Amino acid sequence: MKHTTLISSLLSCVVATGALALAPAAAAQNVSRTLQVNIPFAFQVDSQRMPAGIYHVDLLPSNVVELRGPTSRFVIAHSAETLQKPSESKIVFDRYGSRNYLHQIWTAGNPLGRECSKSRAEKEAMLAQNNQPPTLVELALIDETRR
Repeated sequence: MKHTTLISSLLSCVVATGALALAPAAAAQNVSRTLQVNIPFAFQVDSQRMPAGIYHVDLLPSNVVELRGPTSRFVIAHSAETLQKPSESKIVFDRYGSRNYLHQIWTAGNPLGRECSKSRAEKEAMLAQNNQPPTLVELALIDETRR
């Protein structure tokens, strides 16, 4: 009996030590970033209309983006990749006529960004414009985590 207890205790110690060793790496992957942007026009995210204003953009783990400003919203985005690393952080909108839709978020020096799927409203706007590509509107983001 004592032999089994000793082996169980040793295994528990090994597992606990391994978990502690991996904790800093896991924490580094889950670090969020906060960016700030002044958006001078109303825009749409999915079916929600967002007013113009100053927004804090939190890039959270698992491709979740939190927009906090005059109105707040969580957005599920998917990963996007570019061949050239952006020199500055930016947020990109698709513009159809006078309607703006959140499209992408890029951070300086990182070829991986976040991209929003086209909502039904954006697809309808695209059809109304005879499938013409949107005008891209880029705004600079200020990285608050590096201040």
